[in-house]
Amino acid sequence: MWVGVRLAGAYLAGVCVAGLLSACAAIDPVDMRYDIISRSLAKARNESIFLNLIRASHDYPLSFDTVANVTPTVTNTTSFGLPSFLFGPLNPGAAPLFTPGRDVIFGNTTASNTTAIGSNFNVSTQETSAFYEGFLKPIDLQVLDYFIRQGYSYELLFWLFTDAVEITYRGPGPGPRRTFGTRFNPPDDYGCIVGDPKRRCFRDFVLVAIAAGLTVEQQTLQKPSSGSSSTGKPHIQVFSRFCFSTVLADRARREMGDARYYEVTHKYLDLPTSQFEPRCGDHNWKPELEIDKPQPDSFKFTVGGRIDFKIVPRSAYGVFEFLGALIRMERDRPPPASTAYIPPERLAEQEQLPQLRTVPPGEDAELVVVVPGKGDGRCFVHSWFYDGDYCVPESATNTKRIFSLLAQLIAIQTGATDLSITPVVRVIQ
Repeated sequence: MWVGVRLAGAYLAGVCVAGLLSACAAIDPVDMRYDIISRSLAKARNESIFLNLIRASHDYPLSFDTVANVTPTVTNTTSFGLPSFLFGPLNPGAAPLFTPGRDVIFGNTTASNTTAIGSNFNVSTQETSAFYEGFLKPIDLQVLDYFIRQGYSYELLFWLFTDAVEITYRGPGPGPRRTFGTRFNPPDDYGCIVGDPKRRCFRDFVLVAIAAGLTVEQQTLQKPSSGSSSTGKPHIQVFSRFCFSTVLADRARREMGDARYYEVTHKYLDLPTSQFEPRCGDHNWKPELEIDKPQPDSFKFTVGGRIDFKIVPRSAYGVFEFLGALIRMERDRPPPASTAYIPPERLAEQEQLPQLRTVPPGEDAELVVVVPGKGDGRCFVHSWFYDGDYCVPESATNTKRIFSLLAQLIAIQTGATDLSITPVVRVIQ
């Protein structure tokens, strides 16, 4: 009898030691959980942006939600108890309590361990007036300058942020003016100007802007406070304008190649680039004279003293709609609308999707690439809609840059309390 008790005690001690070791191994590592959640949120952000682009390609309303917070949880419960064992003599005539030949019995109450791991997160809608006030607001020059300074391609930014361009020619005297407008909205409009002697289209003006070194410069001025000098604080105001940079024009020549640059500057320009003004860094710019004037929602500048340009910017919502139109063109390949004017000799060129002409050799030149299904299985982001699966291939470098830009753009154009870095979350079980 006492031998059985000693064996039971030794076995129980071994179980306790093993349980303690397993309890030490069950400690939740913070770095692994943080890494998993960070990757999951990034994946959800990309899928949400992609889903909205697909919605836009089908003319579906966009939908924006946000993950307010994520709370990972882990619970580990370990319990130990003595096993059932025989102690003392068996009463005469009583039935045996245990299986014959067994002095100690272990059950599910002797030693047990349970671990529960989960993640709780809150999803809230962004369908608020504050959100859409920023989301529908035209992109201003200060925001455009933010993206220029991050190293995004000038050509890529011009395609995404420019909704329309208006050109007005002024004669040498008080004669009549001629105004042309160009806007890229396929298949209804390819931005080809009716009556233009140079037979230019929207994509030509993109190259003209790049070849001329069009960019943004800023000045920051301190406006005196309207209150008393002791309590009032000065007001800081930032002024931005378009200007032409000789350095960027030289860079465009190298990126385009001499043959392409010569074609753009001699075939599509009305004036030589040396006459393009204002020049960046020009000391004649006096923004303090405009400190009390409201900022317009379009940007104007004059070239050579007789050609006025007005650039109409898109909103963040407009960028989504534009990219959705390009995805629809790539998917459906519709012919140009009957109302779309394209010079006959340029029809084949204009039907192609936009390509960047200033990318380094070997890089992806397509502005947006979305393939049906799951491609070759190597998707940067994958999503689905009622008509099937969609995939952005890993090789689509410009499209991946656009995803990063859209996430940044939404965060800039809306307040911190209105939208977090994750605009939409699609939960997949």
